[in-house]
Amino acid sequence: MHPHYVALFTALDEYVKAHHRCFVAECFLGPSETEWVICIRPTAENRGALARDRYACKYFHVSLKEAEEVCTVNAIRTQLAEKIDRELRSLGESA
Repeated sequence: MHPHYVALFTALDEYVKAHHRCFVAECFLGPSETEWVICIRPTAENRGALARDRYACKYFHVSLKEAEEVCTVNAIRTQLAEKIDRELRSLGESA
């Protein structure tokens, strides 16, 4: 297992649960090993997204640098939070 996996997964999962009523469904190092691929799905509380599409999900990419920052401070910094927020607008509700 990659050393950043647990910290990255946990920080992203906590952020998207708190701010978007979603959860991290997948988190893996991309084929080029230059970025992480993250799949986010809405939770049951995010009824708007699930009503439109019960298989709703959104994939986005986190650079190795962004992942390292998350792991170093054990939190999502503003720039990455804004990126996540933009990407997840299509999944509907924000908390």
